[in-house]
Amino acid sequence: MPAVYFTSDTHFGHRLMVRERGHAPVTRFPRQASDEEVDAHDEEIVASWNRHVQPEDTVWHLGDLSLVAPRRLAGIVPRLNGRIRLVLGNHDRAHPMAGEKSIGALRETLDLGIEWAGTTAAAKIPPTRELGCRNGSVPHRVVISHLPYEADHTDDPRAVQWRLRDEGAVLLHGHLHTDTATDPSRPRQIHVGWDTWHRPVAAHEIAQIIEHDLPTS
Repeated sequence: MPAVYFTSDTHFGHRLMVRERGHAPVTRFPRQASDEEVDAHDEEIVASWNRHVQPEDTVWHLGDLSLVAPRRLAGIVPRLNGRIRLVLGNHDRAHPMAGEKSIGALRETLDLGIEWAGTTAAAKIPPTRELGCRNGSVPHRVVISHLPYEADHTDDPRAVQWRLRDEGAVLLHGHLHTDTATDPSRPRQIHVGWDTWHRPVAAHEIAQIIEHDLPTS
């Protein structure tokens, strides 16, 4: 049966992230990362992605696919396994916050083979087998956005108008570049970003976090 995965913040072709993720010397000005170093960064992500995801699986990418123009990803995105649904991030050129330029970028993004793109979404995640036996397999309902409910890694409330309001639902998000999936200061939120998982995270792993590890207050 096809699986469902979540990820975010791959930042393909982003020279600053190439440096931050150890593919270029930290002492070098970030935009001077070589093409070879950028390629190594991108290929590492492609390899990890395809080790975990099968072609028939679904992958929700929660934004910041890349900072570069979508057409420059023609040699990368079509090689990624799975049916990709993109929840746009603040760095994605197809995000509406880019204004009229986003219209052409959205067309180019979908031309890469991405089956859907938008700013927010909702999903149902099956419970773990243990919980499913107790509650009749009622799924976990989650909301999906690139941005967390509030605050971020800079403590700068950027893009406030694009953030979902916390009305009690569990939020899957990216953006923070943290190495942990949850934080007691951010209840009901799960970070699925590449810098936390280094791979797409499976829906059953999200269910385990919701049932056992997610802060409740």
